[in-house]
Amino acid sequence: MTSQVCVREMEVVEAVLGRRWPDGCDDELRQHASACPVCADVLTVTSALRDDFNSTRDDLQQRGYPLPSAGQIWWRAAVRARADATRAAARPLVWGYGIAAACVAGLLATSAAVLWPSVQSNLERMEILAARITPRADRAADALMATVQAQLPLVLVGAACLLAAPIAVYLALREE
Repeated sequence: MTSQVCVREMEVVEAVLGRRWPDGCDDELRQHASACPVCADVLTVTSALRDDFNSTRDDLQQRGYPLPSAGQIWWRAAVRARADATRAAARPLVWGYGIAAACVAGLLATSAAVLWPSVQSNLERMEILAARITPRADRAADALMATVQAQLPLVLVGAACLLAAPIAVYLALREE
């Protein structure tokens, strides 16, 4: 499909939008618009859009909803554009916070793995001490200490996850 172009098309549009059609324009433009198929189509569409705009504007004003000024619309668009730019600039920071949180979690897990032998030797000393204090409860103390030694890393990791989960959720949902 090839589109037709007329050199006087913009004159017809300006006349309709400037409220000069058909009385405020010259006879030559009116005759051209009636003879030219492109200008006739432009006239039909532009007139329909102009009438729709006028009826919508009048309806809004009758209901008490005045249209804002062009300056106010421009200002709102500028504020929205600045806010969008700020959000776009903050996205890498959110990723940075997530990476930093992952590094802290890895550092905590590594620290726990390095310090675990020291904690385990202290637990063994406590087990020996408990066995000396209460010889009759020796079996119960052994079972308790074995359970604590076996489950303590799991409990520490679970506690770290419970502490990190709300922070991660906050960072993820802070944008919304």
